[in-house]
Amino acid sequence: MRSRSLVLLSGEPTSVPMAEARALFLAYDPSSRFESPEDRVLVADSDADPFVVGSRVAFSKRVGVLVSAPSDVAGTLRGKAVRVRRFSLQPGKSTAAPHELLRGLDVTVDLENPTFEITVVGGRNEYVALTSPATMRQGWSLRRPRRRAFFHPAAIFPKLSRALVNLSRCREGQVFLDPFAGTGSIAIEASEIGAKVLAFDRARKMARGSLANMRKLGQEWLGVVNCDAFSPPVTSVDAIATDVPYGRASSTGGRDPQSVVRDALATAKLLLRSGSMLVIMHPKDLPAEAGSAWSFEEEHDLYVHKRLTRSITVLRRR
Repeated sequence: MRSRSLVLLSGEPTSVPMAEARALFLAYDPSSRFESPEDRVLVADSDADPFVVGSRVAFSKRVGVLVSAPSDVAGTLRGKAVRVRRFSLQPGKSTAAPHELLRGLDVTVDLENPTFEITVVGGRNEYVALTSPATMRQGWSLRRPRRRAFFHPAAIFPKLSRALVNLSRCREGQVFLDPFAGTGSIAIEASEIGAKVLAFDRARKMARGSLANMRKLGQEWLGVVNCDAFSPPVTSVDAIATDVPYGRASSTGGRDPQSVVRDALATAKLLLRSGSMLVIMHPKDLPAEAGSAWSFEEEHDLYVHKRLTRSITVLRRR
């Protein structure tokens, strides 16, 4: 059922949080429409379930149903454990008191483990939403690189890995591929959202490491394959997200890094059907140039240090 949803974005100084939230709504409803009335606030008019979006999102604080007042969802809240949480986007600006928001509702107050939360966001305007914070607990720390069975210093952290998966608009049950899987960081997060995962890596050590990490987490992937990403053992997948190898910590098989990016695009073109998404993270000085086979969707920069800025390029197969 179409509804208006509120997304409270996290505060990182990058365009990734906004893009990730939009991509998730579009994954479930391509007709979704958006407005951003102020910084860190996204309002989506969509058939997508905001609680499903909230269960997947990495760079947002809250996702829920936008309401004019808690009384709008009194039936949903009846008999449930509820709390009120206020977020201020403008220091010093007050919002409605919790007891006023809950007045007249048949609920039990539970500050620690509520079923639902009345989220109040105070900015230039005040926004009230029904959210479910429990569904947004992702257990990031449990999947940190240092806690896995196999560690490598080039491993990507779970939140960024999840955002790359989400930007690909992959849905549950679809076949997801990371052709440069490394330790499996991105593949792990794709599995967490219910995708059918394929992971490739040309280095036997990395392929074995991905397999060990998969097993420690109790996940089941379609396969971890020790192979050259440019000669894939499959003919079709639904979505691709990857971090192309570069630098001394990664193996490029003697290839020039720019040719790795170019050939990754050429191979993805063969694997993705029209309308499918490719998300490729690469150094900003090694651009992912979209050819005639691709429609450029967006690009986001992540500053790492003075010698490295990563770009995340999102392309749609024509």
